[in-house]
Parts: sequence; C-alpha cells; structure tokens
Amino acid sequence: MSELRKAVDAFWSDLKGGRNNIISCDQLNQSLEKGCPMYILDIRKPEDYDEKHIEGAINVPWAEVGDYLDDFPKDEKIIVICYTGQTAGQTVAILRLLGFDACSLKGGMSCDQAYLPLTATCSS
Repeated sequence: MSELRKAVDAFWSDLKGGRNNIISCDQLNQSLEKGCPMYILDIRKPEDYDEKHIEGAINVPWAEVGDYLDDFPKDEKIIVICYTGQTAGQTVAILRLLGFDACSLKGGMSCDQAYLPLTATCSS
C-alpha cells in the first residue's frame, strides 16, 4: 500500500506544481511536427476511431485499457484521446499512478482538429 500512497502523493504534488496533465491540439501538433516520441492512445469506440483518428494512434477502447497495461511504453509520453477529454483524464490519472508519463488531449476529438494530422477511413 505504501507504493500506491507514494504514487498518489506524487500525482497531487505534480498538480500543485502546475502540471495539469493536459495537452492542447496545437501543442500536440507541434510535438508531432518535431517528431517527439509519443504513444497516442485513442480510447474511443472502434467504429468512431475507424471514422477518423490521429495518424499513428492506437485504438484501445476505454473498457479494455486495463487489459493492455503491459503493452504501453514506460519510456514514452502517452497521449490519451477520447471524445471530449473527460474519460481520457480519468485514464491519465490511473496511468500516472501506475508510473506512466501520460496526458490527455484537451477537448478530446472535439478540439480544433485543423491542427492535427487526421486519418479518415470509409467503412463499407
């Protein structure tokens, strides 16, 4: 239990220190353009991911994230994307408690997508 308490204390300390664990569309686009290493985790439903997603994003629906924890990188920033940012924020909190460097996309896929490299697919 002491490891969990340390992680929780670190999480709150980071928040008090100004780290809000959120990245804007513009900041994400700048990071992508610079080639910054990151793992983009899209936690929306597969059919919504198929319709439109950020290039390079990996789709793991929210309810299945716990099944893939061993697959997520510990040495890269994880950007979590959902519909509006709320579910991604919850996911980020859990990932950070587990030692991942994670943040959520502000506004989720409802952000100003003009900045983002999107991949759209047409399902039959």
